[in-house]
Amino acid sequence: MKTFCWHTYASTIRHALSSFLKGDSGAALPFIVLILVGALVGFSFALDTTRMVNTAGQLKRATDAAALAIGQIQLRNNNDDETDLDSIAQGYLLNNLGMDSSLIDQMKMAPISVTQGTKDGHPTFTVTVTLDVQSDLLNSQVEDQLISSTVEVVSIPTEVALLLPNTLTEDESELVALRTLGKNFARNLLGEDTDASKSTQKVWLSLVPFSQTVNVYDADDPERISRWAAAGALNPPELRSLFKTGKVRSLADPRFPDRIAKLLCMYRGLGAGENFYWDQQPDSQFEVYYRHDLPQNGSPGATPISWVGPNPSLWPSSVAEDVRWIVADKGCPDAPLLPLTNDLDAIDARLDEMSTRFNVNYAIAMGWAGHALSPNMRGSSGWGDSELPLDFSNSKSNVKVMVMLANTTGDWFDTDAYNFNSDQVLGSGTNSAKTFSAQRFHDVCRSFRDKNIKFFFIGVRPGDPADFGRTLFADIAGPGLRECAGGGGGLYFADSSSFTEGRSQVDSLLEEIAEEIRQNYYVRLIK
Repeated sequence: MKTFCWHTYASTIRHALSSFLKGDSGAALPFIVLILVGALVGFSFALDTTRMVNTAGQLKRATDAAALAIGQIQLRNNNDDETDLDSIAQGYLLNNLGMDSSLIDQMKMAPISVTQGTKDGHPTFTVTVTLDVQSDLLNSQVEDQLISSTVEVVSIPTEVALLLPNTLTEDESELVALRTLGKNFARNLLGEDTDASKSTQKVWLSLVPFSQTVNVYDADDPERISRWAAAGALNPPELRSLFKTGKVRSLADPRFPDRIAKLLCMYRGLGAGENFYWDQQPDSQFEVYYRHDLPQNGSPGATPISWVGPNPSLWPSSVAEDVRWIVADKGCPDAPLLPLTNDLDAIDARLDEMSTRFNVNYAIAMGWAGHALSPNMRGSSGWGDSELPLDFSNSKSNVKVMVMLANTTGDWFDTDAYNFNSDQVLGSGTNSAKTFSAQRFHDVCRSFRDKNIKFFFIGVRPGDPADFGRTLFADIAGPGLRECAGGGGGLYFADSSSFTEGRSQVDSLLEEIAEEIRQNYYVRLIK
C-alpha cells in the first residue's frame, strides 16, 4: 500500500498548473479541462484547510488536558507548588496528540508556556503552544499559530461539621441508615480516595454524634479531662461522700465508670446567654458530666459503683443518706466527636462506632459542633491538630459549615434539666423552661452567624415539609434554627417518620448540600 504524501501531491498540482498556463496548445484545450483542473485545485485547497483545522482542534484538546492537569496540581498543593509547569504541560500535550507522528515531532520543537493570572480573585493558569503553520498548496509564508487553554482554580479551604443523632430513637436499623448517609456524604464531599495524603481538596469533615451531650474522649490524649476541667470540677462537693469511700478519688479516677467505658462528656456555658462558650479556648473551662442513677439506667461498658450518702441531685438542700449509684452515662454517646479530617477510613470507623444511647439535647450538640470548628480548639490544648480548625473569616478566605440531622417527631423536648447549673434548674417541661430553651437556640444561632458559619438542618417527620409549626421541636427550636439557616444554609424536612424510611430523601438533600459546599473547591476550563 502506498503512503499518501501531501508535499508530492501539492507539487504535482503546481506542476500541472504551470504546464497548462505555459503550453502553446493550452488555449485550445477544451473548457472541460479547465473545469477539471479548477475542481482539483478547489478539492486540494479544501483538504489543506481541513488538515489545518483538524490539527488545531487536536492541539486544543491537548492544551485543555494539560491546563486541567496543572489546575489539579495547583488545587492539591494550594497554589504553592514550584514544579516546572512548562515541562508538565509539554508532557500532557505530547500524551494527548494520538498517533500523528509529524505533529508530535513539530510539538517537540514548539514553544510551550504556562502563565498565571486571576479571575474574580481566583488564580488562573493558561497553557499556550506556538506552532509554525504553512499552506503546502499555496506555498504561503510560515506563520505562528497560538493555541491556548485557560483554567480557573477555586480552592477555598472548607471545614464541615456533621451532627448525627445517637439517641433512644435511633435503634440499630436507624443507625444503619445514618451510617450509610454519613459515608455517602463524606464521599460526596471529599471524593472516593480513602488515602488522606492524596486528597486534592482543602476540605475536612468533623463528626459530632450526639445524645444528651457529646463524647470528647480521645485515647491519644489521656490528660484532656484534667486539662479541660475547671477548678474543682473533678471533685464536685456533692460527691464527697463517694470520694471518702476510696472507691474512686475523683471524676478523673481511671476506676470511675465513665473512664472505664471510654466516655468523657463535659459542659460549659449552660446559663442564659452563655452559648456554651464554643468559640473560646478549652483549658480549665469545663465541668464534667456524671450520672447518678439506678443501675438499670446505666450504660454497658462499666460496672456501677454504689455507696451510702446524700442524694447528689438534691445537694445541698438534702442530706438524707441512702444507697446511691454512679453508673456509666448513657446520655454520653459511645462514638466520640471526630475532629476535622479528610481521612475516609477514620470517618467510616467512627460512624461504625455509633450506638443507641439515651435522650436528646440539640442545643448542646450544636455547641460542640461549634467547638469542632473553632480555631481556639487548635493545637495541643484543643483537638491536637496544629493547623485545624482554621481562623474565622469575614471574607472568602475559608468557609465553615454545619450540617445537622435529627428526628423531630414526638412531644418531648430536653430543656437542659440534665446536669444543668444547679442554681438555674427550671424544671423540664415547664413554660419557663421552654421559653429559656427557645431563647438558647436564638442565642447560639446568632453566635454562629456572627462567625459566618453556614448552617444546614435536615429533620425527618411525616407530613408537609413546609409546615414548620406543628411539633414541639418546631415550636421551641424552629425559630432559632431558621435564624441559623438564614446565614446561607438551609432548613429542610423529609416526609418520613424515620431515617430508615426516609433515607433516599435525606440522601438526596445531603447530596445537594455537598454539591453546594463543593462550589468552594474546583478546577474548570474558562477558555
